[in-house]
Amino acid sequence: MSTDSQCAKLDIKAAPPVADTVFIQCSPGSEKTSIYYGCSESPFGKLWMAWTDECIIHLVFEEEEGGDPTQGWGIDNPAVECHRGDASAEEITRELFQRECKKPLALQPTGTSFQCEVWQALLKIPSGTVTTYSDIAHAIGRPKSVRAVANAVGANPIAWLIPCHRVIRRDGSLGGYRWGISRKQEMLDWENI
Repeated sequence: MSTDSQCAKLDIKAAPPVADTVFIQCSPGSEKTSIYYGCSESPFGKLWMAWTDECIIHLVFEEEEGGDPTQGWGIDNPAVECHRGDASAEEITRELFQRECKKPLALQPTGTSFQCEVWQALLKIPSGTVTTYSDIAHAIGRPKSVRAVANAVGANPIAWLIPCHRVIRRDGSLGGYRWGISRKQEMLDWENI
């Protein structure tokens, strides 16, 4: 495992296709030869992220009860070259949380095709608005799959950028959020400023 001096910088501006676009390239468990990861403060608490030269593959908030937020990321896999870079993570975080961040950005979460379909639908929810699990199920053409949609939303490995925090219950309540209801409310409030 190497440190910041050897850590690649994810160039958000260089990611195709056009401006104002976030896109997902689904990766069904493919191995990456180099992964960079690090920890940074954000407007919503400490976050951990992992990225390659081309895309972000994980972004999660640190939970109060502890535990290893990088569990399952493959950074302990000897076949994968890993580099810890907290300074690079801080730089990326500053760009990600700019209010006017409209640069193209590539995301590559690992998930099933159904999960990726749900995550892609989440990207269509405009900032400052919310939708329901039922609406997402209808949007992907699977109106009877509300529970499966909720599970896919909860399994989102790229917080904030794939905006699972914008999904609420049909009755208007916030529902659940993997990183805490208060954080979900803070995110929604921040987007509405």
